[in-house]
Amino acid sequence: MPARRSRYLDPRKESVQMTKRTGLSLLIVFIALAGHAQKFVLNSDWRDSTIVIDGSPADWGVPFRFFDSKSKLQYDVVNDNKYIYVSVRTNDEKAMMKIMRAGMDVWFDVSGKKKEISTVHFPLKNNSKLDTYPDPDDPEHQVVEKPDVKKMRMDWAESTKDVHVQGFKNVPERFSMLDTVKQSIEAAINWERDNTLTYELKVPFSAFYNKDVLVGADSTKTITIGIKANAMDLPLMPTNANSDMTGLASSPMTPTTNGLPNNVNNNQRPQTAMPQPSMAIPKNVADMGLPLVVTMKIKLSARP
Repeated sequence: MPARRSRYLDPRKESVQMTKRTGLSLLIVFIALAGHAQKFVLNSDWRDSTIVIDGSPADWGVPFRFFDSKSKLQYDVVNDNKYIYVSVRTNDEKAMMKIMRAGMDVWFDVSGKKKEISTVHFPLKNNSKLDTYPDPDDPEHQVVEKPDVKKMRMDWAESTKDVHVQGFKNVPERFSMLDTVKQSIEAAINWERDNTLTYELKVPFSAFYNKDVLVGADSTKTITIGIKANAMDLPLMPTNANSDMTGLASSPMTPTTNGLPNNVNNNQRPQTAMPQPSMAIPKNVADMGLPLVVTMKIKLSARP
């Protein structure tokens, strides 16, 4: 008589199957959450009161509604029926240095995609190279300059403060920040007493659409806004401070040509250049060579 099969599973096999089912369930949940994250949309606040574009956060309220921990940028977006306003704020010295020296771009894509269609370049790149100086404790070594907010503020006060734009309708490609009140786009930068930098931008919807005023149906529209503080140009420094820089020497008793014995054939002659040390980017400033980028989908607000 054949043996009857047990109705009960081997506990070890049952544990393996349960683990597989749990893993599959977690994978499905992760995929669903990832898909949801890609569709995450921020809301622009409606603003009835006037926002003065002067580089002050007074019209916004501090802290700003949104914060990007990677770039250390606070930001906010509001709109009325004629304008969209963007403000960026940071007290991170490295972020300020990228903004003020390498320049910053704020771009808009009213289709809701991620294309840099309409861009405001402000402030403009002026000197994105990090300089090196002799180490005061060891003059044979070089150190990389550190962000100096006081110097940035002084340089900004003496600069021309030009604004360059592209991709907008009926807006000149270049103008001065001091003349923005005469233009449809306004931009400004300023610092607070604690050296926190605030950037403000005002752009009319007429620069995107074929109309001056939004209507209620426009509140269903989603646009994409990008903020980019450009990267600095990093210096290269010797990885071995004790590299031999003495070069090649010849015997004073041997006739030479270009510093080499005459009995050496041209095709056998070594390089006459002095050996160079291997170079590398200093680790403590490597992050300065990366841009700071924030990209957001924004749903416009309609009048309540």
